[in-house]
Amino acid sequence: MSRLTTLKPRLKAIDTRRLKTLNSEELRVTGSARVGLKRRIYTRDDGCCCMCKRFVELRDSELDHRIALQFGGGNDESNLWTLCVECHAGKTARETSTRQPDREALKHDVPAGEGLPVTIV
Repeated sequence: MSRLTTLKPRLKAIDTRRLKTLNSEELRVTGSARVGLKRRIYTRDDGCCCMCKRFVELRDSELDHRIALQFGGGNDESNLWTLCVECHAGKTARETSTRQPDREALKHDVPAGEGLPVTIV
């Protein structure tokens, strides 16, 4: 078979070596920075799940993005909150099934982070 030589390609190749896109995994806080952040958010939230208001131990709590990174949320403390394992699993399942931020989670507010109260003894 002979090749077509009359049609020229209409699309040009784009040099993507200079473009760096960030996916949600690259934006996640990991390691010791995550441990410190989890403690700070847990203290701000008074050790309670922000959705069901139950007390939860630090080791049993989940640090969660109210609006997930994949939906445009950030790592700032106003988007992070403490959730119990059950609420976090439910929120994740709803986000996975609808492929959008969880409406139930958006009904709840993130506690204001004014800092820790100072006790003078």
